[in-house]
Amino acid sequence: MSQESLEVDVESANAGGMESAYAAARLKDLPEDFADAATEAASAVDHEPGVGGWSHFESVHAHQMRNVSYHAETLAENIQAGSVDVAVSHLEAADEYEGSIGDPQVY
Repeated sequence: MSQESLEVDVESANAGGMESAYAAARLKDLPEDFADAATEAASAVDHEPGVGGWSHFESVHAHQMRNVSYHAETLAENIQAGSVDVAVSHLEAADEYEGSIGDPQVY
């Protein structure tokens, strides 16, 4: 019977959680930024010969921008929660392992 080891890098898990939170924070204002960009684009081409359809474009894609922002926040929360779970499991396993040193082993 072979023994396998599982090593957990708690610091990397925590760093990934923090990076995802920073990314979500940068995307928080995406819906408003998208609306502003669409408004600026419409005003930039508001002269002859002109290009229309910007308000329709904004209304069609605004929902998707809100989804991106929402999912980024949800993903960040899940990654952070997962890193906490990994850290807790790692500490519990370490405590259990340390408690078994010197105790009789049953195979």
